[in-house]
Amino acid sequence: MSAQSSALFQRALHATPQLPAPGAAAGATLQRWRALAALAAQDLAACKLAEAHWDALTILQELKVSPPQQARTWSVWAAENPRAPLQLHGSGAERVLVGSKSWCSGADITTHALLTCEDAQGEPGFAMVDMRAPGITLQGQGWQALGMRHVATPTVQFERTPATWIGARCVYLQRPGFWHGGAGIAACWYGAACEIAQLLRQRLHPDQPHAAAHLGAMFTQLRAARAMLHQLAQRIDAAPQQPWVEEVQALRAFMRGLATEIIERSARAMGPGPLCSHAEHAQRCADLAVWCTQQHAEKDEEGLGRLSQAAAVVWEL
Repeated sequence: MSAQSSALFQRALHATPQLPAPGAAAGATLQRWRALAALAAQDLAACKLAEAHWDALTILQELKVSPPQQARTWSVWAAENPRAPLQLHGSGAERVLVGSKSWCSGADITTHALLTCEDAQGEPGFAMVDMRAPGITLQGQGWQALGMRHVATPTVQFERTPATWIGARCVYLQRPGFWHGGAGIAACWYGAACEIAQLLRQRLHPDQPHAAAHLGAMFTQLRAARAMLHQLAQRIDAAPQQPWVEEVQALRAFMRGLATEIIERSARAMGPGPLCSHAEHAQRCADLAVWCTQQHAEKDEEGLGRLSQAAAVVWEL
């Protein structure tokens, strides 16, 4: 992790040990998303790690699990690699992890993590692990992308590492907060996309009509995304026990398309200069392009298309 990203990450956690949970009170969801978007506008690497830390604390709160007193930084690792399963052996609350977990962002600075795994019978589970426990090895050769290159994303190897069983994986996936957290990620993307557009806004000259047209198109898209975020935040605050799956999926799909378009329009409006000579802008574009692939494009849109067929989903104005 770069010194700049690391310092910003530490300052963010020191200034805000915990963000309000989505739906905790009137205005809480938008307050949370604004904090995420503001941090993303500064540094997406720091934001990715901070978002995971705050998300883990919210998950523990929702599941009524008390975090260990010695915990300092948290991560949530829920990506599944079918070719490298992670198993939790034993019975009761205290068990041992055996195997590997792929794509563990921030593993080099994480003191505690929440992760998905499976038991010896292959049943999916959810567990908590102290990353300072014995039997842990980080294998960092896999991440080759320039995007998010300042976030260490190794494979973590566990050799009978003590871990705490939290429950079946459904306790993590079937929470309304699982979907609310997914919308929070979209707020991060929004913050970074705004900052990319801001560079064009600051550099635009009166004799650049085509660049002005690109900026206008960016503004239109960002205004639409902003309205979606505000409306969804209000709905979550009003009914926090509802997952709002259709709205979250629509927001994430829209934000992925918006991010892609803003990166492209930025380059068309300003040429190669900023991507070649403005390090922060170039890194922000690369980071955003990679992070947005967390929205699984046509796969997620297929699911949204099926959900939108429900009679309860309103299409009319």
